[in-house]
Amino acid sequence: MIKDLTVIKNDAPDLMKNISTGMIPKELEPYVSPAMEEFRNEMAAELGMPDYEYIDKGDLPSRANGNVGGNMTSKMVKFAEAVLAWNYKNRLLLDDKTGQN
Repeated sequence: MIKDLTVIKNDAPDLMKNISTGMIPKELEPYVSPAMEEFRNEMAAELGMPDYEYIDKGDLPSRANGNVGGNMTSKMVKFAEAVLAWNYKNRLLLDDKTGQN
């Protein structure tokens, strides 16, 4: 039997309603684009391009732009893995406390 994300669901029920479908809650939609832009610029700075925000991306080699996007994806996957592992661990702890399997 697949368990729901009980631990996170209790903390953020409105967010969890949409997370399984990949939808972003309406109240967070305006923040997605600027947050991703900031993340992209931070990732580029980590890769040695501190002025990425102002660079004409057409002048950059595709490998440089690809590195930014690839590293963003890698970090987002690691973040998602950490969230999933945290939630899984907490569900196991919750199950141990309540005697469920």
